[in-house]
Amino acid sequence: MAAVILEKVYKRFPSLSKAEGKRPQGVAVLRSIDLTVEDGEFMVLVGPSGCGKSTLLRLIAGLETVTAGTISVGDRRVNDLPPKDRNIAMVFQSYALYPHLTVFDNLAFGLRRSDHAPGLNLEKDNYEATAPWQTALSALSRPLPAFLRYQTAADRQIQQQVERVAQRLQISELLDRLPRQLSGGQKQRVALGRAIARNPQAFLMDEPLSNLDAKLRTETRTQIVELQRNLGITTIYVTHDQTEAMTMGDRIAVMNQGEIQQIAAPLELYSAPANRFVAEFIGSPPMNFLTFSVQAPTTLCAGEFRYTLPTEWAELLGSSSEILVGIRPEHLHLSPPATKNLAVQVTVVEALGHETFLRVQPREFPAVSLSVRVPAEERVQLGDELWLGFEPEQIHFFDPQTETRLAV
Repeated sequence: MAAVILEKVYKRFPSLSKAEGKRPQGVAVLRSIDLTVEDGEFMVLVGPSGCGKSTLLRLIAGLETVTAGTISVGDRRVNDLPPKDRNIAMVFQSYALYPHLTVFDNLAFGLRRSDHAPGLNLEKDNYEATAPWQTALSALSRPLPAFLRYQTAADRQIQQQVERVAQRLQISELLDRLPRQLSGGQKQRVALGRAIARNPQAFLMDEPLSNLDAKLRTETRTQIVELQRNLGITTIYVTHDQTEAMTMGDRIAVMNQGEIQQIAAPLELYSAPANRFVAEFIGSPPMNFLTFSVQAPTTLCAGEFRYTLPTEWAELLGSSSEILVGIRPEHLHLSPPATKNLAVQVTVVEALGHETFLRVQPREFPAVSLSVRVPAEERVQLGDELWLGFEPEQIHFFDPQTETRLAV
């Protein structure tokens, strides 16, 4: 096992077109990435499509070259090492199973192609003593029934390793099948098993659950987390699904437009987002935002709405003429009419059984739509006029220009 460290990593792809008389600048997809994934940590990279998270994973794996910066795995700088020498296993979104090989051979593929059979406890003397004719005979007899196959010492230990991994993933009964005979969840477990069999220093997973249905995704992500905890292998997991990120990661790195916006534990991201982008991306439904004018020292104003904050907020608001306020749907609650509450009209009702989500339009902000989470027992109809209240400790303040979060 090993830590994975990225220092000032940049990636720029060449421009596809060259303007006449101008030097092509290329396209920068990653800028100044600093990230340390501790030994044994489960780190999740999350962000919208095109933010650079998969490219970052490919840089660590060696499938793309770094434009600038340093990537280290353990105590080794791996920038110039080919993928096979980095001792990293990657699970792809498309599974990337070999369709003509059985499950057993897919699991054993990485072990057979390695120069030093990583993941095995094979004695060095036995490994070096395997003659070329033995290796050739082993390969030729592999399609034959088990009792006719010739096995070298390496083959026997590969078989033991594959059987251990298959038992751990509960796919022992699938070893003789071809990938086309497997369900989506079974293919995913085979792809994971192929990575585990090599006993790498780090796992890289690029949206491995995106091809599964909702129920199977929930089951499989639980299995991945339990498996990673049992193995203790450093894992970097890429997803655009913030629910996966929140439920799986020890820490989460939120990315946008090629840059890391914030790195923190899941609940810290939720309760103390660094900026508006993180606040909107983490949480479902996302955080609501309203811009209020500020009446000194601590009164928020919008039309007839007036809300006076506690005095400790005076220093934060300073001489600001307006402030961007964020509040999550679950922190808005139905309240009686009052100038300190928001008057709204219900435009959408989504009853989920255990709770209800509303989309409402505030009277003071006709161009804005807010999300509200209310208990299932609250009977709300389309067109209803409601009043929403909130508490000061439940709201977040952001600079209207930079959109960074302000803290007391």
